[in-house]
Amino acid sequence: MFAIERQSEIMALLGVKKSLSVPDIAARFEVTEETIRRDLKLLERQGLLVRTHGGALLPDDSLVETPLRIREGINTQGKDRIGITAAKLVRPGETVMLDASTSALYVARHIKNKPGLTVITNAERIISEFADNPDITVISTGGVLRHKNRSYIGRAAENVIGSYFADHLFFSCKGFDPAIGLSDSSEEESELRRVMLRRARSRIFLCDHTKCSRVGFTTTATLDDIDKLITDGPFPDGWADAIRSAGVDLIFA
Repeated sequence: MFAIERQSEIMALLGVKKSLSVPDIAARFEVTEETIRRDLKLLERQGLLVRTHGGALLPDDSLVETPLRIREGINTQGKDRIGITAAKLVRPGETVMLDASTSALYVARHIKNKPGLTVITNAERIISEFADNPDITVISTGGVLRHKNRSYIGRAAENVIGSYFADHLFFSCKGFDPAIGLSDSSEEESELRRVMLRRARSRIFLCDHTKCSRVGFTTTATLDDIDKLITDGPFPDGWADAIRSAGVDLIFA
């Protein structure tokens, strides 16, 4: 396993357990404790965790946005299943809007060979996925580049999104709780997603299990704002009923 993969898994584990010890992490990955200490030191420099005596814990999670290179390695199998399931909702010739989440990137990978699509996105990584298919029209928002996320934000990006209408919006966020809604740790990304939600006929929330019960500091949407929710795993007790009671189509990938 490469260091970046191990560090991604460490962040995924922290997202669930909130704190970890160096011996436990070393045993899990079958590496030395010194290797894990180097990983934790690097992740702390990036502002992703706080080292403690003998381990690490998450800082104020609502304010921390994990870099793209880390997020791309978290729950890859679950996100791929979500991407496959989401792609089945797209028919040739439709217009699809994709945000800059890694979950939307997996959707892009599974629709890029469908003929005649128009794709609207603010994500550089998603633009690259379609670069070799001349049969797909790609509309990039432009705007202010967020280097950490490789996405475009700001008034220019919002104006572009506001001038189009899509058959489907596939998007994700930092965290989800039925009682609180969908939340993010970036106000700019959150605002752009709110514009996207207003410009799509079918609004599909991509919710892999690592987002459960996590909360960002800004609310992006509520269950009333979405039509479908695709997830890769079981939810806590009562969540499925709450989601369906809100009129949302719950789909397990």
